[in-house]
Amino acid sequence: MRHRYHTLLLLCAAAALALAGCDQSSQKASPENANRYIITQNNSASGGAATGSFSGANVVNVPDTVDYYMQGYTVNKDYTWTVNGSSDLPTAASSDQTYEWQSRGGEFITVVYGPGDPIATTSGMSASTNSIQVNASNDDINPETIEVSAAVTDSISGQIGRFGAFSTLTSLAASSGIADVLSQEGPSFTLFAPSEAAFAALDNVPTQAVDDDEDATSSVRADILKYHAIQGDSLTASDLPANDVETLLGSETVSVTADLVSQANIPATNGVIHKLNAPLLPPTASVDFTDRTLADTSVTDTDSLTVDGSYFPEAGGYIVLHEGSAGGPVVGSSEYVEGPGISNEVQVYLDEDYSGESAVTLVAMPHEETTGDETLDFPGNDTPYTLSGSPVTDQAEITVESTGSN
Repeated sequence: MRHRYHTLLLLCAAAALALAGCDQSSQKASPENANRYIITQNNSASGGAATGSFSGANVVNVPDTVDYYMQGYTVNKDYTWTVNGSSDLPTAASSDQTYEWQSRGGEFITVVYGPGDPIATTSGMSASTNSIQVNASNDDINPETIEVSAAVTDSISGQIGRFGAFSTLTSLAASSGIADVLSQEGPSFTLFAPSEAAFAALDNVPTQAVDDDEDATSSVRADILKYHAIQGDSLTASDLPANDVETLLGSETVSVTADLVSQANIPATNGVIHKLNAPLLPPTASVDFTDRTLADTSVTDTDSLTVDGSYFPEAGGYIVLHEGSAGGPVVGSSEYVEGPGISNEVQVYLDEDYSGESAVTLVAMPHEETTGDETLDFPGNDTPYTLSGSPVTDQAEITVESTGSN
């Protein structure tokens, strides 16, 4: 009988504790105790629904993702949200950000916002602390403030990989080695990040064509991305327009005005990102020419060789082949290549016959169209494009195999 009585007392005590946990109208809850409002993060940048369980943490890293979720144990309450003391919370959705401040029957609250929200755009991201205040008007609990630590947890390369708007950029940066560059800590970077719309504006996306003994960052693809990156300065929106700022592409400079930026100040541990809906186009050319083995019947003066990829600025130009070195004799040239833009697999016509050779070194060199007649004038007016004072080139070793038909 005594055991039954003790069991009944324990059951009553448990029921009382459960009821106290559900009805907090007479309690002052503390976020540290995780018994009131819980803030956590979902590891997705898609803006979709939450997955996974909530944690007991009351601190969120901003903007490690674009989705944040809050949960309250109280039920049937009308919640009021305040961010940094302002009750004027955005509710509209746009292509860059989504806001959803809703109480689902009072059981939990979901807050979804993008990098343009009042938390993530606060200056001094690495050190600032912001707050979200939660209050239910029809309970006796004082409004509760949850501090949101504005800590950035990923490099520029990691951050762009979290946003669908940068999926092409993320892929190109990885294959070209630029992702490794933009992951480095030390002098900070500014990345003017082309969006999907920016790449869609290009007729072609550059191929990634480098030889095994070449650095991946020496490609046309890498050069295009280098022109979008600055090292040594973290330029925020307030620094725009930025005029003649030196980029990672040698000594080439870029000028960026605020109207080119569709979403500014996306922070990272090693710099800042600005989203662009139009690409930045370098003022000099770039070329990719890789080693290959060819039959001696395909390297005569009636044949053409394929140069893997090229970029030409507005003036356009020609790809000229020099034998042996950049200063060697001209042994072939392409037709006029229109600019600005990227052209993959450009045909360069040979003026020499290499069918009797075993190997030859050829150097592809972009030349600028200077007279507007779209006819190569070299030696003459149509001089080579240069980068940091030297001609732009890429060398290929052509191995010639005899077919036994000569």
